Amino acid sequence: MTTDPDAEIRRLRIGLRDLVALSTIPAVWAGREPAAIAAGLADVLVGTLHLDLAFVRLCDPRGGAAVEVMRGNAGNGFPESLQRQIAGVGQLSRREIIRDLASAEPWRSVVIPIGVDAEGGLVAAACKRTDFPTEVDQLLLSVAANHAATAFQSARVQQKLRQARNELERKVAERTAELRRAAGYLAEAQRVSHTGSFGWNVSSGDIYWSEETFRIFQYPLTTRPTLTHVLERVHADDACKVKQTIERASREGEDFDIEHRLVMPDGSVTYVHVVAHAADDESGGTEFVGVVMDVSAAKGAEERIRQAQAELAHVSRVTTLGEMAVSIAHEVDQPLSGVVINANACLRFLAGEPPNLEEVRDGLQAIARDGRRAGDVIARIRALARRAPADKERLDINEVIGEVIALAEGEARRTRASLRTELAGNLPRVLGDRVQLQQVVLNLLLNGLEAMHAVVRWPRELVISTQRETNDRVRVAVQDAGSGIEPQLANRMFDAFFTTKPGGIGMGLSISRSIVEQHGGRLWVVPNDGGPGTTFHFIV
Repeated sequence: MTTDPDAEIRRLRIGLRDLVALSTIPAVWAGREPAAIAAGLADVLVGTLHLDLAFVRLCDPRGGAAVEVMRGNAGNGFPESLQRQIAGVGQLSRREIIRDLASAEPWRSVVIPIGVDAEGGLVAAACKRTDFPTEVDQLLLSVAANHAATAFQSARVQQKLRQARNELERKVAERTAELRRAAGYLAEAQRVSHTGSFGWNVSSGDIYWSEETFRIFQYPLTTRPTLTHVLERVHADDACKVKQTIERASREGEDFDIEHRLVMPDGSVTYVHVVAHAADDESGGTEFVGVVMDVSAAKGAEERIRQAQAELAHVSRVTTLGEMAVSIAHEVDQPLSGVVINANACLRFLAGEPPNLEEVRDGLQAIARDGRRAGDVIARIRALARRAPADKERLDINEVIGEVIALAEGEARRTRASLRTELAGNLPRVLGDRVQLQQVVLNLLLNGLEAMHAVVRWPRELVISTQRETNDRVRVAVQDAGSGIEPQLANRMFDAFFTTKPGGIGMGLSISRSIVEQHGGRLWVVPNDGGPGTTFHFIV
C-alpha cells in the first residue's frame, strides 16, 4: 500500500505538535492530587489526540481505592468490558498493548499500562478511525502514560512528604508543649527550692542565667549577665576567695564548689552555694554548667542551732560548776585562809620591839602569792561561766588541759582520786575556742572521777595524755580506772539526755561531741586494754 508523502508529513507534524503539547503537561500536574492527574490526562487524550474515548485508572499500591476517570461518548459498559479483556490476557506489563478492545461500539482500542509500582494502572483509548492506533498514536499514548505515571509518583511522594511534614509539625508541637511544661516545672521547682541554674562559656564570656538566678542576684531579667555583675554582688570579705575560684576554674577547666555571701542593693546579705561542672565546648574550650542555691534560710537555721547549742553548753558549764561548788569553795578557801594567817603574822612581827621587817616581807610575799592563787581560781570559774561567742585562736592544748586540771584538783581530792598527766612535748598548736575545749576536757575529767567513785579494789587514778597525730592534729585521751561501760550502752553514751548518773541530765557528752565536731574533730570511747575502766579520746 502506497503512502501519500504529503499526508505522512502532515501526520508527523501533527504528531510532533501533540508530542510538544504533551511534554508541557507535567508542569500543570505538579503538586496535584491523583484524581486531578487522572482527570487531566483523560481530558488531554480526548482533546489533544482527538480520541472518541479515554479511560484512566490509577491504583494505590498501599491498597487504597483506585482512581478511575472516563471521558468521551462510550457507553456505561465500557469499564466492565475493559476489565474482562484485561483478565483474559493476564497481568499487564508496561510493554504490552491490547488492540481491538471488545466492546459494543465498532471502535478500535488500545490499552497501555501505567507504570512504576502502580499495578493495575492503565490508559485505555478508543477511536472510530480505521487506522487507529498508529505508531504515532501509540507513541503519544505511551508518552502521556509515562507523564501520568511520573506525575502520579510525584504526587505520592509529595503526599508522603506532606504527611511526614504534618507528622513532624505535630511531633514538634507536642515536643514543644512538653518542653514548655518541663521548663515551667523546672522554673517552679527552682523558685520553690531557691536554686537557679547558669551556664558560662569561658572563651566567649557568654553567661546564661535562669529566671531564678536573676532573682537570687536581684538583677532585671533584661540584664545580660557578666562576671562583672557577679562580682558586684559578692561580699567584700569573700571577694578574694570568689575571684581566685573563678580564675582557677577558667584557667584549669575543673569543677568548682564554693559558698559565699552576696550583698544586695538594700544592704541585705544572701548566702549562696555555687556548684559547677566543667565540660568541653564545640570549639575545644571550656564551658561550665552549674547551679546557684540560696542557702540563707539554712544558714539562719544553722545559726539558730549554733546559738541554741551555745546556750545549752553554757547551761551545762554552769551546772557543772554548781556541782563542783564544794571543791571550788575549798580551792578558794585555802588561799584566803593563808592570806588571813599571814596577815595576822605580819601584824605580830610589826608589833615587836624592834619590828621584824624580814618576817613581815616574807609574810607579805605569801599574802600576794595566795591572793594570786585565789584570783586564778576565780578567773577560771568566770571564764567557764561566761557567755560569749566562739573565739577561735591558736592554742597550746597542754596549757588548756593544765588550766582545767588546776580547777578540778579539788574535786579529785574530794573523791580520793589522783590525777596524772602524760603530755607530749612539741605539739602543734590547734585552732580552737579555749573555753569550749576546756569544757570538753572538764566534762571528761569529771565523768572519769564519777566512774571511779565506787572503786575500792584498785587505785582510783585518772590519766590525761596527749600525742601528735597526722596532719598536725592532736589527740587527747582521758583514761579512768572505773568499772567500765556496758557494751550495749557504749553507742548511746553521746545521745542527748541519755545518762547513767542519778540526777544527771545527759547533756555533757552530747555537748562535748558537738564541740569537738565543730572543731573538725571527733570524740569516741573504748574500753581499756587489759584493765578496768574506759578511755575517752578526741582529736582536734
